[in-house]
Amino acid sequence: MRVHHGEARVVPVAAQRGEEPDPDLLEYVLVAGRDLDALAPVAAAVDELERAGTVAVVDAVVLVRDGSSTTVEARPAHEHEQLAGLAGARATRGVRLSAHDVQLASVTVDPSESALLLLLEDRWARPLAAVVRANDARLAGGERVARQRVLGALAAGAGTDLVVRGPVVTPLIDQVAQVRQLAHLVERGLLPLDAYDAQRRRVLGA
Repeated sequence: MRVHHGEARVVPVAAQRGEEPDPDLLEYVLVAGRDLDALAPVAAAVDELERAGTVAVVDAVVLVRDGSSTTVEARPAHEHEQLAGLAGARATRGVRLSAHDVQLASVTVDPSESALLLLLEDRWARPLAAVVRANDARLAGGERVARQRVLGALAAGAGTDLVVRGPVVTPLIDQVAQVRQLAHLVERGLLPLDAYDAQRRRVLGA
């Protein structure tokens, strides 16, 4: 299927047999590369982590954008031969990446780039989650600290913020809608493709 200006639906993959993922331990990871071949070693590494019990792949979607349009093609990872390492990725009952999840990821894909969107259960953290719940506490929030923020903090020294929003804050601006408007301008011939990508990165804060 195609994610056209963020409009897409997710094709569900087969239901997983076995236990449901821990709802406290889910995260998404987006890895971008020049093409699917560049993502193949990533898929193999994730497969090794899953076999070791470090993570569990709950869902996996591949995003591919050519260099001449704003359209991003989205397909389940298991449909791509290069990503055979993720052939066992299955969405659990009621837990998988939504259409909007895929749309949000798709607007970050650069021209002539492919990306792998993974929904993972951090099984390495299960002992921590068990202790938290056993002591009537809760995992209240958290997120991966972006690489640019870490590098900025290392360069600037102490006092640089790493947490840029509260743990449970919901973004007020829908980036998908903003990028979709830019893509419509490209369709109408009012915005060159290179200008579209420049504005798209500005919307994403990149």
